[in-house]
Amino acid sequence: MHDNELPPDLPACDPVGRAIADMHKAEHDLEAARTAEHRAEHELEEAIQELEEARHCETDIIVNSRERKVPGDKVIFEQIVELAFAGTTPPPPGQVYVYSMTYRHAASVPHSGELGPRGEVHVKEGTIFNVTRTVQS
Repeated sequence: MHDNELPPDLPACDPVGRAIADMHKAEHDLEAARTAEHRAEHELEEAIQELEEARHCETDIIVNSRERKVPGDKVIFEQIVELAFAGTTPPPPGQVYVYSMTYRHAASVPHSGELGPRGEVHVKEGTIFNVTRTVQS
């Protein structure tokens, strides 16, 4: 039986019966819509929770004795330099800053070492970075 068909035992000329059948069909459709809505709401809540968890996926590290938070579990040299010297003045005209960096207690193998420009390290809670800056004339 299709959605628009009357039950076989219902005469085509019975308007009350037709109205009752339409009412039952509408109730069925409404219940199906409620079920779909609840499922969609649940899926939306799960997606929001996943986004919140991803947004809060930060790692606490130490840069030049100061605690810092970084997104994820991987950092690059330039990111650590920015954390170490954020807000400092640029070098005097004609001079360039040169940075050197060591790290320890990293998730990467080796767990400690030196990091150069464009280098990256996998970090874990408490990874320590020491960054120094010198002026190159």
